Order: sequence, then structure tokens, then C-alpha cells
Amino acid sequence: MTEVQKHSRRLGLGTLVALGCATLLAACSGGEKLGSDTGTLVRNTLSSKLTGQQSAGPTRVTAEQASQAAAQATQPLVLIDFPRIESNALIAKIGANGPVDTYATASRQTVSLQNGLARGSRGLGGDLMSVSFGALPSLIADRRAGTIAREMRFLNGEDITVRYRFTCEVQVDGPSASVKGTTAMIETCRENDTWFIFNNKYHVDGRGRIVRSEQWFGNRLGMAKLQQLRF
Repeated sequence: MTEVQKHSRRLGLGTLVALGCATLLAACSGGEKLGSDTGTLVRNTLSSKLTGQQSAGPTRVTAEQASQAAAQATQPLVLIDFPRIESNALIAKIGANGPVDTYATASRQTVSLQNGLARGSRGLGGDLMSVSFGALPSLIADRRAGTIAREMRFLNGEDITVRYRFTCEVQVDGPSASVKGTTAMIETCRENDTWFIFNNKYHVDGRGRIVRSEQWFGNRLGMAKLQQLRF
């Protein structure tokens, strides 16, 4: 049993296997817990898309399945979706280091979030190794506009860490039209050398928490949509 599977048992995630083997697993054997289910889901969908290999892997997580997972989970749960590679997955919180929470699957693919802001990933390919973004967390939590310096470090195809530096303008867009009870915010980032631009979008609730977002995960994965199913 992996460490992530042990975490899944302690966090009460085993009951999520009731979502069904047909929808969450490429091949399901009796008695497996959700820790391995979500691991198979992420591993099959992301790996096949990134390598170009097609397989009879699991279908995408549906809105109904995500809702069922949120109702049964006892710890924070996120639905992450990468439109560029047409893959999504449920990821569960397994630990924290200060303000940064780690969400993982049984296959040890992880995404690190600070109040919903992407801080890193491992095992997804072209990984986001780390991020520095100054006062961004406080601007988002307080729903305030401002300017920040952002530095993002990625692992390229030769296993070399590449740094990109951006100047980012954070704007408050007003009440969200798509996520009730939240404030929409936009972070527009321009690369300091090439003027490459990307836009991150955040929907922030009254407690300063990011409920939904669209965030750039690098050239390989592109934009990711994250939905906090359970805090």
C-alpha cells in the first residue's frame, strides 16, 4: 500500500469508490479504495494524452460524479481539468507545508495549492516546479487590485529547470456571473522578455477562498480549470 493510499484510508475517501468502476477505472478489481481509483484515472488520462498513446482508459469525471465525490469526502477535494489534453481528475488533499496544500493521487502525481493558487506539480509532464508571486495571495484573499512580480520555474524535456519572469496586473472584475456569491478576479501576466501573455481567472468567496479558477500550468499542459469541491 502506498503512502497516498494510506492517507486516502485515513481521510475517509474509500467510500468514493461507490462512484463506480466503469466510470473511474480502466480496469477495476474488487476491494480497491479511491486512492488507487483516482490514481488510475489521472495516470491513464494524462499519461495517454501526453505521450500520444490511446487506450481504453476511463472516461472523464462527470459533473454528477464530482458532486457525489464532494458529498462523500471528508477532506478537501479538487476537480482539475486540462482542456488542452482533454483530461480531468479528482485529487484529494494529503498534507500541508505551511500555507501550501498538497493534493495527490495514488500514482504520486501531485498539485500544490496555496489558497487555490497553483504553486507546483509533479508527475504531470513539463511540471511546474515552483512559483514565486509575492503579494498575490493577499490580493486575492482581500479581493484587491494590484501589481505583482511572478516567477515560474518549469522542468523542460531535458530535465532542466527553466525560469520565466512576468509582471502581472490583478484586477477585480466584480460579482461573478458564473459562480454565485463570489467575486471575479483576473490576473494578466506579461513575460518580461518575450511579452508572452496569459490570463488567470479566479472566483473568490466572501471568506477570501478561491472556489473556481483557470490557471496557466505552462506550455505543455496549458490552462487548467480547478474547482474546489470541498474545503
